Amino acid sequence: MMKTRRLKTALCTVLASSTFAVASVQAIPLPFPIGASSGIDVSGHQHPNGSSINWQDVKSHGQSFAFVKATEGLGWTNDFYASDITQAAAQGLKVGSYHYARPGADARQQARHYAKVIFHTPNHSLPPVLDLEVAEGKTPQELVNWTRDFVQELEKQTGRVPMIYTYRYFWIEQMANTTEFSQYPLWLAAYQAQVPGTVGGWDQIDFWQRSSSGRINGIVGDVDMNLFNGDDGELAAFAAGNLHAAGNKFASINLPELADLGKSAGGVVAVILALSAGAAAAPQLIQAAEAAGLSSEGAQDLTAVVQALAKAGKLPVDQLNKMASGNYTVGDLIILLDNAAHLAGIDVGQSSQAAMRADGLNIDANQVARVIRGLAAR
Repeated sequence: MMKTRRLKTALCTVLASSTFAVASVQAIPLPFPIGASSGIDVSGHQHPNGSSINWQDVKSHGQSFAFVKATEGLGWTNDFYASDITQAAAQGLKVGSYHYARPGADARQQARHYAKVIFHTPNHSLPPVLDLEVAEGKTPQELVNWTRDFVQELEKQTGRVPMIYTYRYFWIEQMANTTEFSQYPLWLAAYQAQVPGTVGGWDQIDFWQRSSSGRINGIVGDVDMNLFNGDDGELAAFAAGNLHAAGNKFASINLPELADLGKSAGGVVAVILALSAGAAAAPQLIQAAEAAGLSSEGAQDLTAVVQALAKAGKLPVDQLNKMASGNYTVGDLIILLDNAAHLAGIDVGQSSQAAMRADGLNIDANQVARVIRGLAAR
């Protein structure tokens, strides 16, 4: 969950049904028939060409809550934040927001920026969220210190207990699986059919980001889909401040009809690393991707995205090495590459931005945009 998330969405779409490319991708059936409340999270990318979200249709399609990206780093604010959160609340959804963390800049200043923005949206019923996915060169202990500063300052500024959003690879490797923050609610991203295990000493997951390729009424294109670990009554209690209201719905959930990205990413990661070291070429990565269940076309497209990052010198080699030596999933790999693209400045979320070069780097952003649009169209 980040500024663009288009790489993640595109790859997840192509990875539907446990393959990397399929002839067509079915919209995720909603609401989930499991008793757990369903909801979405959105950013500016759900507003292509400035289009609006029809929040009445979103509500009618079985959604009970929505998180809206509010801020990123020290000064960026989502232009659609205020209207989205106000309109979603007006339709009866429980609403919240998130701040995409940039640990390379001061934590307390970012918390104050986020708090200032959400202060003007009184319908903000769900806890404010720290979206923590990138390290920006910090060690695990430095990241722990940064996170502590942020959540303490945010709680001071808002009077509310924040929630932490992350994913398994990041928390285990970049945060050293710290247990320090287990008293805060947890929102975990994991694109798999079965409920993921917890991390960092948490005894349960409060919100589960299940997919980034959902399709629902009222929104153009893909959207992140989430489940709350409780029914609508428990969600209402959670929004009212009972942060222990969740915990009854995930124990027996299995969603085999949905795209499952829970398989090991090890084989594909190994060849990506070999390619970055000059020990493999594109055909080998394509072959490895196909062996992992990708179609020929999907494997070629993934290779093009990896090559774009490598050309920019922004392929996250150190993190890929850690991923290769651990038990991580294809979904973890997608999130890692998505964040790498974001930090590299490869922003293909909107066509007007796709033509921009990333941070002055020699990247053919139009080519990357075409690749990712092609992925998303399948």
